[in-house]
Amino acid sequence: MRLHLLGAVSATAMLISMPVTAQETGGAAPGDSGLVLEEIVVTGVRKSMERAAELKRAAVQVVDSVVATDIGKLPDSTVAAALQRVPGIQVQNDRNNELSNVRIRGLTDILTTLNGREVITTTGRGFDLKDVPAEALARIDAYKSQTADQIEGGVAGAIDLRLNRPFNFREPTLVLTGRESRAVNAKAWNPQLGGLASYKTDSPIGEIGGLVSATYSRSDTIRSVSNLTERRYGGVAPLNTVGILVPQVLQNMPDVGRVTRKQVNGALQWQATPSTQVYVDGLYTYFRSTTGFAGFNPQPFTNGSQITDVTPSDYCFDARVNANGTNPTLINNADGTKSIQPFTVQRVCELQSARFNNVVVNQNSSSNQITQRNKMVAGGLEYDEDGTKAVFDIAYQTSQSFNENFNAEVGQRIPTVFVEFDVKNGPTFELDPAIPLSPANVSLRNSINQNFTLGKGELFQARGDLEQEFDSVLSKVKVGARYSERDARLQQVEQTNTVQSIGFGNIGTPTEANARLISSLGLSPDFLAPIGKAPRLNGGSEFLGVNPGYLRSERGRNELRALFNLPQQQPGYDPTKEFNANEKTYAGYVEGGYEIPLGTVTLDGVVGTRLVKTERTISGFMRDGASFSPVSAKTSDTDLLPSATARFQFPNSFQTRFSYSRSMRRPDFAALNPTESLTLVGNVFLLNTGQRGNPDLRPQKSDSFDVTAEYYFDSGYIAATGYYRSIKDRVVTSNTQETIGELNYLISSPRNVGSVDLQGIEISSQYFFDFLPGAFAGFGVQGAFTLADSEIKGDDPLAGNPLVGVSKYNYTTGLLYDMYGISGRLIWTYRSRYIDADNTGGVQLRPFDADRQNEAYVPTLLSYARPAGRLDFSIGYDLTDALRVDVGGTNILKNKTSIYRGSEKINFALFGDETVYTVGVRYKL
Repeated sequence: MRLHLLGAVSATAMLISMPVTAQETGGAAPGDSGLVLEEIVVTGVRKSMERAAELKRAAVQVVDSVVATDIGKLPDSTVAAALQRVPGIQVQNDRNNELSNVRIRGLTDILTTLNGREVITTTGRGFDLKDVPAEALARIDAYKSQTADQIEGGVAGAIDLRLNRPFNFREPTLVLTGRESRAVNAKAWNPQLGGLASYKTDSPIGEIGGLVSATYSRSDTIRSVSNLTERRYGGVAPLNTVGILVPQVLQNMPDVGRVTRKQVNGALQWQATPSTQVYVDGLYTYFRSTTGFAGFNPQPFTNGSQITDVTPSDYCFDARVNANGTNPTLINNADGTKSIQPFTVQRVCELQSARFNNVVVNQNSSSNQITQRNKMVAGGLEYDEDGTKAVFDIAYQTSQSFNENFNAEVGQRIPTVFVEFDVKNGPTFELDPAIPLSPANVSLRNSINQNFTLGKGELFQARGDLEQEFDSVLSKVKVGARYSERDARLQQVEQTNTVQSIGFGNIGTPTEANARLISSLGLSPDFLAPIGKAPRLNGGSEFLGVNPGYLRSERGRNELRALFNLPQQQPGYDPTKEFNANEKTYAGYVEGGYEIPLGTVTLDGVVGTRLVKTERTISGFMRDGASFSPVSAKTSDTDLLPSATARFQFPNSFQTRFSYSRSMRRPDFAALNPTESLTLVGNVFLLNTGQRGNPDLRPQKSDSFDVTAEYYFDSGYIAATGYYRSIKDRVVTSNTQETIGELNYLISSPRNVGSVDLQGIEISSQYFFDFLPGAFAGFGVQGAFTLADSEIKGDDPLAGNPLVGVSKYNYTTGLLYDMYGISGRLIWTYRSRYIDADNTGGVQLRPFDADRQNEAYVPTLLSYARPAGRLDFSIGYDLTDALRVDVGGTNILKNKTSIYRGSEKINFALFGDETVYTVGVRYKL
């Protein structure tokens, strides 16, 4: 297939031939790895897209860019939202109802740089794009292939975030922005403010420029979730109804929260001589997400529950069932062999509807608050004279994240609830409307959970690059070296205290086993509060839960700690959930550029190689009875990363390019941690969990081949890219059930899979209808289509399946307008189904291979996201040269994210994605 894909694009290259007017290019931008256009200020959708096309055309390798339509105005509200329209890039909604989890050609292993410098978030390999507001950026470059002068570390590619600098502006500039967004589901107005000031002047010591930019935004969020968890066999107690699949828990809940962002960046530039520039950059970001996770969740398998009015669906299969009514798991025998739990084979059917009587409903809540701060200071020197260029750059970054998750489980036993399991891909719940808001029978149940995670990271980096240009076939030679040192520390505690630990004393008599009436505990009146609407409860009903604000306050936390006889403070960190890492990287490269005239055609490109050595030490603690023993692992890797590009430029503004590159990705520190940590879960229907690191993980490596055909003309361009990527030692994390100390745990651990093949085609185009009369000449269209065909190879359990998170098809189509001061667009973005998660290690029943009935194996179980799209629009108008107003909307058709397990007949989760409308004003002087 690889040859067919690359050959198809190559054939396309030979067929396109039309005259066109050449576009101007400027000088090289430092750190742009081949982008030869200097920064300029653009205004309007059309100029933004033309600028992005120029960057794509001039790049050495395969690059797509998103350029701000004006100072401080990317086309979308977040970095991920802007990138979703780039061919080959896919994104997903997160619990804050923001687009995130960016994938380049199906992979999340992305190196992120800021003005060409690597940036990290705490202990991870990547950078959380949510930390930098889109309003702060001048442009985003998405690199899909690598050259030798680029920093290594991204198997998927690299994303470079470009901040403004004072020399980007010809005149003193002041920009002020204000915006209000209306979140439809959250019913909230959310502000966003920004400002940028830039000035430069001539002085006796040379031209000096300064810039400062700041942004602030706050958004209240809500994301509804209807979740039908792991299916068990209904033929076990207490339901004792054979032949049906019943979810362990029927979840119906909103995630309610707030996101706050603050950002300040500044830059100084000094043109000391015509050939020498000195610069200093600084950046501070603050991101806080507070989410109140709450649910009104019936638990069908609680003692005393009954099921009636059963209507099975037409989806049935044979399943292996253990004594608990769940999927039998593998047993690790003392002699090193594996066997499987005893089981019977049962015919089971998914439910269409059923009534659950005398059932316990959990109204549990958790308050999850994440606070992330990043600080970076950097500086350097550039020299450029008579074909000699030199750059020295040094930077230091700190990153800290503190995650506080405090959970309290309450609930009540209710007489009856009727559930339909497939109403527009999700469940509906009907019960007495007086119950959800009544506190009379609500009890504290199961446990409280205190989970705290502190991550800290530091990154020092220094690099030097020297380039010499030649007037010959060898157009340039470039050499460079880079040193970086990372320190990462993670500390964590996950403490569960069950209700059984509460003494009877003065807090009242239990209403039933392991439950205490809230009214008998003497807790503050604000412990319970209406949480929000459960989307599919009685058609959308408010319900009581533990107030997330109470759980976020030290007053509330200490009140619960006192009830459970716990210290009045955050519990100490668990040594088994800690690691400390130090990593040093030494890299050097050599790269040669060439330019060969071939009649009317020019062949140019670069050939080079990068040598990288990585040394790391990672340490933690293992539990040894009642004490802890330190454990550490030292590893070293040496990698050679060759690359080559070739571009044929034809006189009619058609070009085609070929590229090869090898890239690598180091495993995450958490995956390399040589320790095992276990977590007890208070809810008997949920598995205890654990993590086990693997210090022997190898870096992932990718050999990538690209061939493009690009044709540029006055009003747009059309481009096609065929790519093939072979990945070795890809790291994946999967879950297995294990019995440790007579308790059952779901252990997650990383491993290297043998190989993965990823191939596909990307097609993109934009065109403005200049030939139309009058105002109609302002219309234009854009589009992008991606085919990503991936397959896991070897004897891995997922062999034959595509990569998790990769849609085979993804496309964007849009209508544009830019004329008479009006600038706007209407964009539809769509992606086909994809694997959302590997649930093979879980307890859910699933079909099995009858030919392997007596073998010790666990059939694969995957979750899939259904195909979905979203429609966005924006339109702005220049009231004056200085004042502009705009309105916009995202997901205006109110599309949802729908997940199913194994078969489309088994709904798993339905997420209510937010719809947002905005109105903004911009003043520029």
